[in-house]
Amino acid sequence: MLLRFLLVFLLLAGTGFSQTFTGMIDGYYSGNFAKPPSRTNALRAFDINHNEFSLNYAELAIEQKAEPVGFRVDLGFGDAAKVVHATEPACQTPALSSCTFYQHLQQAYLTGTKNKLTIDFGKFVTQHGAEVIETKDNWNYSRSLLFTWAIPFYHFGVRATLAASDKVSLLATLTNGWNDVKDNNSGKTVGLQAVVKPGKLTWVANYMFGNETSGSGGPVRHLIDSTATFDLSKQVSLMANYDYGMDRTGPKLDRVRWQGIAAYGKFSPTSKIKLIPRYEWFGDTQGFMTLTAQNLQEFTFTSQFVAHEDLSLYAEYRHDWSNKTPFEGRDIFERPKPEDKQDTLIVGVVYTFTKGGK
Repeated sequence: MLLRFLLVFLLLAGTGFSQTFTGMIDGYYSGNFAKPPSRTNALRAFDINHNEFSLNYAELAIEQKAEPVGFRVDLGFGDAAKVVHATEPACQTPALSSCTFYQHLQQAYLTGTKNKLTIDFGKFVTQHGAEVIETKDNWNYSRSLLFTWAIPFYHFGVRATLAASDKVSLLATLTNGWNDVKDNNSGKTVGLQAVVKPGKLTWVANYMFGNETSGSGGPVRHLIDSTATFDLSKQVSLMANYDYGMDRTGPKLDRVRWQGIAAYGKFSPTSKIKLIPRYEWFGDTQGFMTLTAQNLQEFTFTSQFVAHEDLSLYAEYRHDWSNKTPFEGRDIFERPKPEDKQDTLIVGVVYTFTKGGK
């Protein structure tokens, strides 16, 4: 069924329909200096493979602008599609064949608009964080620790957006919860967002709360997420992201917390070259998110070369380290050895296209 849908999708992309069709192919080669026997880069979101050429993500999307009713469907394939849906409840039971379908359906929602109000229903990516699933829309090639561990990837439910003015927009969501098309409890999760753009500064504030444990009557998880972006000039931009989460777990419902901060800089000496450093600290002192009680840090330096308006090349060095040993190396006998750090070098290529919209 999914293959048939994809074939129809590709045929439509070549027509002159009023819908807009977009696509992306994102691939990379990653080398881990520690040469882990598992050939896996630990604690990463999508750049997970060591010493091999990998398909990060291939995406096809169709969008019909709401006039007053429209829709959007995004299909995704590759490692990113698997990672994003790793905790989907529909994927935890082998008997549920819907897992494969959900895995490749990044977004699918109906949208309607009236004056300054837009309402969406279906599956959509999260509003949290400084980064998104698609590499082309991020500053760095690899995803941050906060994107990977502090926030959800997607939701299923209702989303309402109010464009209060050209400087302020408000958003509210009512969804099943974190990363679940098939709900794992009877509770629902509420999300609230404010976006303020007074000038060169863009400030985004998010708050989300709801039960995320299996069963009913469980504790409420809270998430505070904030991002600030400041454009100093056409050549220099700065960005910071902060996340704080709290939940309860165990027979005594002990409180658990996680939090982190990320700082970015983007320098564009020419229209074709971008240099982007990133530093992060992520505190998971009770091991609720990463399953290891630790404080993680990372430094990334990304260089992006825009070879063509639709083609970008990336070269990225990244150093991750922890106060524990969550990473993997080799001992003198070539056996797995726990490490407190890892260094990786990534070369990536991203191609995008847009058609239609007539």
